[in-house]
Amino acid sequence: MMPFFEFYKDFTPGQFAGDDYFRQWVLRPDETLESFWSAYLEVYPGKAGTLVCARQLVEAKTYHKYGIRPLSMKEKALLKADIFNRLGLPESVGERPVAGERRLPMRWMAAAVLVLLAAAVWLLKGAPIGRGGKTALLAERTGANEMKTILLPDSSVVVLNANSSLEYSADLMVAGNREVRLEGNGFFSVKKDAGFRKFVVHARTLSVTVLGTELNVDARSTAAEVALVSGRVKVAIDGDGNPPVYLLPGNKVILDTLKKTLIPAVVNTLLYSAWTDGKWNFRHTSLEEIGGLIGEYYGTEVTFKNKRSKRLCINAVIAVGSLQKLIPVLEQTLHIQMTLSENRLIIE
Repeated sequence: MMPFFEFYKDFTPGQFAGDDYFRQWVLRPDETLESFWSAYLEVYPGKAGTLVCARQLVEAKTYHKYGIRPLSMKEKALLKADIFNRLGLPESVGERPVAGERRLPMRWMAAAVLVLLAAAVWLLKGAPIGRGGKTALLAERTGANEMKTILLPDSSVVVLNANSSLEYSADLMVAGNREVRLEGNGFFSVKKDAGFRKFVVHARTLSVTVLGTELNVDARSTAAEVALVSGRVKVAIDGDGNPPVYLLPGNKVILDTLKKTLIPAVVNTLLYSAWTDGKWNFRHTSLEEIGGLIGEYYGTEVTFKNKRSKRLCINAVIAVGSLQKLIPVLEQTLHIQMTLSENRLIIE
């Protein structure tokens, strides 16, 4: 049942930020929510500033908990410029009045807030952001020893591994297809789309097309790899005339960079999704591959003194913690010696 306007009459920004109905409007807006809160502002125009503060609190808390980045100052300025441009208003309208200048009546200011809110919703839902019809490109990046959870505009979730990046357009909700570009390693939980729009992950020379599924895409090297946990995906090599490969749960493909073909294999899906819970999954993984992961994740240079050590393999799920805690686990499991000096790991 929709709450009454009077219930929110005396709410503070903190109370709004803690209210489920308000949070849903900020994070998961729909037509019913937009209608309610627009009508609320018509009844209580003086609460516009309170709602803006509460909205910022919700966004800040969401960013702190899930790593979901709110719009930057540049992106906010771009959105504002588009709104004013489409309404045919000079951008100076939003500036502070000079001394002696008359302020607009409160009811006019409230009406302007409503118009801007409606225009912002229309822009986000039905028009690309940016002047000249160009769409704003948003990017998320992780550093060494860092993971980030990203909530996309279509409610799909991406867990981005260390030293990785994800790019997507601001109009992901209204574009013909939902397309993102991945560098590094990411685990995707794709939201099914009511309009059956495709979700496409571009990873180096691969294009991975999904409808609603969970998959791991590793594009750290040119030999990109796709492992499917649930659903169904299509993997194709860009610019290649060969037919695509269709994956079922428990399957993966690895790109053979020399022959430019996709090599299928059977995998343990639990191992491939384990790293999103702060664990590394090793299934017959060579120490040379692990060394590459250590270099990517911790930003550490790895040197092998013995070539035979590179061929040692391990089957295990190991917690992703500090490098100082990982080294003894590898030493005891593989019966080798490792020395960490400053930013360099030497493997005997």
